[in-house]
Amino acid sequence: MGWLTPGSLILGGLLSVLLLAISTVGYRLLVHPLARFPGPRLWAASRLPWIRSTVRGTIVKDLQELHDRFGPVVRVAPDELSYIDSQAVAPIYQSAPEMPKDPMHLPPFHNGAAPGILAADHEHHRRYRRALAYGFSDQGIKSKQPLIQRHIDQLLHKLDKRCSSSAIDICEWYNWTTFDIIGDLAFGEPFGCLENAKTHDWIASIQGNVKSIPIVNALRRVGIFWILPWILPRTLQEKRKKNAQYSEEKVNKRLAAGGARGDLWDAVIGSDEKKPLMSKPEIISNASAIVVAGSETSATLLSGCTWLLMKHPDVYQRLIEHVRSSFDEEEEITLMSVGKLDYMLAVIDEALRLYPPVPMQANRLVRPAGASIAGEWIPGGTSVALQHYAACRSDLNFRRPSEFLPQRWLGDPAFADDNRTASHPFSVGPRNCIGRQLAYAEMRLILARILWKFDMELDHARMGTGDWILEQPVWVLWYKSPLWVKLKPRADESGQVVT
Repeated sequence: MGWLTPGSLILGGLLSVLLLAISTVGYRLLVHPLARFPGPRLWAASRLPWIRSTVRGTIVKDLQELHDRFGPVVRVAPDELSYIDSQAVAPIYQSAPEMPKDPMHLPPFHNGAAPGILAADHEHHRRYRRALAYGFSDQGIKSKQPLIQRHIDQLLHKLDKRCSSSAIDICEWYNWTTFDIIGDLAFGEPFGCLENAKTHDWIASIQGNVKSIPIVNALRRVGIFWILPWILPRTLQEKRKKNAQYSEEKVNKRLAAGGARGDLWDAVIGSDEKKPLMSKPEIISNASAIVVAGSETSATLLSGCTWLLMKHPDVYQRLIEHVRSSFDEEEEITLMSVGKLDYMLAVIDEALRLYPPVPMQANRLVRPAGASIAGEWIPGGTSVALQHYAACRSDLNFRRPSEFLPQRWLGDPAFADDNRTASHPFSVGPRNCIGRQLAYAEMRLILARILWKFDMELDHARMGTGDWILEQPVWVLWYKSPLWVKLKPRADESGQVVT
């Protein structure tokens, strides 16, 4: 037995691991039920390329390149398929019973936290939606028009002071405005961003928490989540903690106030006679999700829309003429009246196509019995998703897909063959974005009032020659860089300032 030396045992162990790895890779590439689907062999053999791409923030562009190369369905991991074919939408996101969200694509829960609306199972999600429905409905939003207009008034007042001076980062101002609005709608008080012209700590905490999700999920994928405290940058760890603290503090304050206060939580908290529709941990878990749904999506789209307008002066000119010719007085610009601006809606829909606020749709997990998706039978346990960004920039779905052409949404016969069902910027089905109506209302009203009051141009010296959208990383949401613009008061044809 002298041959059983420590060295030989170590060598034997290493050879066993090597053989297991080779056999696993061989099975995934040659025998696995997904082996028939096209895709890069490294991605099919291991989850590591996907992890690297998500942690680097390049996943959205990488998936677009893969679809451009391999077609409408691509195998992007041993157990995952990515689609840009609109025929995949209904079976993935609208089937009954629904495909559950893939838990490995969701952030983990800790310290006894309850799942929020983004991660809840079917029954909990339906209960949450029912409780929050009125606040995010058309009727609920219209009832809050004075509140929304008041914050936009404050935005315009602040911008007016900065006219004809140095350039401003319009991204910040959009974020401050939508964050203050959702603060007022959800908790009965703004966060003071516009008043102080400063980013509230909660915005930074939310952004840091979102940015940490790819790292967290990568560690879960490889079974070493326990090392998170040692490798996650301390700044991100602090932001994750602060996000939870802010949510709890706001919820505690609202619960202490009790009763109906005309905010989003009225139906949730109930009254003395009615039982609350959510527990306290559930309300806390949903608080930051509501803040994101009601603020970040609108601010991101407004930023992207501004960039696209500045890069397409013909569209910008037509839009300002459209807005300014539709009203005689600024006071006429309301939530209801902007709904009649068809060209503005086309501009927004085209911006949503090229720069969706949430660029990746949530992954779903095929039920154990399997499912038919886009004409192919997919085995149970497969993670599947429609990639919105890649779908909307593919010539399989849109003519001249990389160009900003709002007329495609207005019945232009040149785009009659566009597959507009491939564009779902707020997702689709029973789990579509609950903040969709609020986002559209905010975007149209803020953009219309800014274009009515100001002329705008890029600060080319500070923006350089790069593509603002294509240079942004994605960590669940876009990580926006500053968007420097110069504002000046709107002038008539004689050069007189219009007040």
